[in-house]
Amino acid sequence: MTTTEAAVDAAVLGTGIIRLLHYQVSEAVETGRLRLVLEDAEPEPVPVHLVHATRGQMPLKLRRFLDFAAERLRARLHELPRNPSSRATGPGLNKG
Repeated sequence: MTTTEAAVDAAVLGTGIIRLLHYQVSEAVETGRLRLVLEDAEPEPVPVHLVHATRGQMPLKLRRFLDFAAERLRARLHELPRNPSSRATGPGLNKG
């Protein structure tokens, strides 16, 4: 288990608020186990780039991977809410 997974699990159990990137909590938010809070305090989104070292002609397998990854990344980013990072809370917190 990663530290991120442990933080999500703790928040789901109602331990407190966590601050993670949206993709790290998207499943828990989509299933209703966590909810976003403090959305007005979110930083502006930052661009995402696929970067590679240039060494002459690009190998075909690298070009294919970049095309594959870029298409899926673009689609996934469009599915996310406007703000990519999130603070999430478990079911018993921040009731107002």
